[in-house]
Amino acid sequence: MAGLLDRCRVVLVRTQGPVNLGMVARACGNLGISDLRLVAPACEVNCPDTRKFSTHSRELILNAPVHADLASAVGDCDLVIGSSARPRDGEYGASLSLAQVPGAIAERAARSIALVFGNEADGLSDSELIHCQAWLHLDTCGPNTSYNLSHAVAITLYGLATAGMVAPASIEPPASRHQVELLYQYWLGSLERFQYFRRTERERFAPQLRRLFNRLDLGEHDVQVLWGMLSQFNVFTFGDRGPLPDGAAHADGATPPLVRPVGDHEPSGNADAHPLS
Repeated sequence: MAGLLDRCRVVLVRTQGPVNLGMVARACGNLGISDLRLVAPACEVNCPDTRKFSTHSRELILNAPVHADLASAVGDCDLVIGSSARPRDGEYGASLSLAQVPGAIAERAARSIALVFGNEADGLSDSELIHCQAWLHLDTCGPNTSYNLSHAVAITLYGLATAGMVAPASIEPPASRHQVELLYQYWLGSLERFQYFRRTERERFAPQLRRLFNRLDLGEHDVQVLWGMLSQFNVFTFGDRGPLPDGAAHADGATPPLVRPVGDHEPSGNADAHPLS
């Protein structure tokens, strides 16, 4: 299952203990994970305990990129799987056992998977889990219902390394979380422009829209089509395509080609979709 682990990134959120940081890095080194990311660590990363317990993976942990929040850490990933020691309801995506993770990855044809682990005291917050499309719960056989952080990472990686292969689904490439996030921001901005929030509050509606996008398993073309449709609504009503979210276009050319809305002819207004990063 090395091919699957090659696509996995381990993301540690608000980690409190340098010993855990070191031991996670060592487990990543044991199982071939070369992409380890940190989100707002609550302890010093480069300290004696981290260096001591990382053993032969010292460079991996000391060079791990540090992100301010989970969204920025997983923006380039196709599938984000959070972890939770306690049951969560369906609004945070599908509940997966470790044995079900390979099938979920194959179903979405995910090329880049983030495995996200919260901090030792309270795991992932609700505001962090909402950036995940599924969540993983590791069963225990004894009275302790949760694992130490480093143990949870090691169990998860070893389970995926030794799982049976699942044939990938024959579907289009999934959209990255950054592409979906830009679409989400564009829809929120456009809905506000169309005065949708006279009937509901934006702050209450936004999490519902995010969860909807999480459930849709959007592909790259899906994102462009939805963007193009809403762009045409803006063109027809206001004469322009609406405000671009921050980061939706870059001068460095790192954007996919524009696409036209699906149809038999080009509609008036030439509503090509906005470029997406």
